[in-house]
Amino acid sequence: MNIQITARHRRASQSLKDTITEDLLRLEKFSEKITSCHAIIDNESELKTMEVNLTARGVVLTAKAKAENLPKAEALVIDKLERQLKKLNEKVKNHKVSKEKIENAEFVESPIDEV
Repeated sequence: MNIQITARHRRASQSLKDTITEDLLRLEKFSEKITSCHAIIDNESELKTMEVNLTARGVVLTAKAKAENLPKAEALVIDKLERQLKKLNEKVKNHKVSKEKIENAEFVESPIDEV
């Protein structure tokens, strides 16, 4: 996975970058098809903002959160991305299952009840 971290209105320390990278790498357990990830940290106002754009299976997932401090914003963003990845995996899984059901379906005529 290609990870890019951008900090606006501040300089991101190496420990902060390492923490963010570690958390983003944890998302690979939800999908091995993650190709790139771009994290944007904004420190302009009282509330800290973190936005992550993640590309998986050709789809761009975006999560954004504001909080009093950066670790809270990061946790919120990671939770949002986990939910989005789970939903994406379910869509892919359901699509494959329904396709297989249609191909392997056996049509059985039911007896007609005479009254």
